[in-house]
Amino acid sequence: MKRRDVLKALALGGSSLPLLTQSRAAEFVLKIAPLADLKSEWDTVKFTWVDDAALLTRIPKPASPDKTLLEANGAFLSAYLLTCTHEGCTVKLPNSDHKLECPCHGSVFNAADGSPHSGIAGSSLQRLRLELREGDVYAVGFMT
Repeated sequence: MKRRDVLKALALGGSSLPLLTQSRAAEFVLKIAPLADLKSEWDTVKFTWVDDAALLTRIPKPASPDKTLLEANGAFLSAYLLTCTHEGCTVKLPNSDHKLECPCHGSVFNAADGSPHSGIAGSSLQRLRLELREGDVYAVGFMT
């Protein structure tokens, strides 16, 4: 959720706006890209999830894959919002070290899963659930 959404909700005197935003996301399904477009490890596709910038990344096979990743035809995929969990700034796309940096306060996140690497942000970027449908990758909601 963006900082401006929180401020709007507070100005309106309640928390209905954040609930509305989460509700919209729960009903939202988005085709991101064909799996064939993610040919190599660290290939990315930037997209918009509801109103926020997001990133789909093909990552190397993890030592112990878990259910938060989409495994499709030998590829492992991860997606998350590019909204810093510290104050809601948009983080930069991954650098050559596979890290995402927040331009506002210097937090750094891992490109594989959006987890915090260093800096002020104490929690991971918001992860998205992925599904493969007829060769295309879809975002289908938030990870819980």
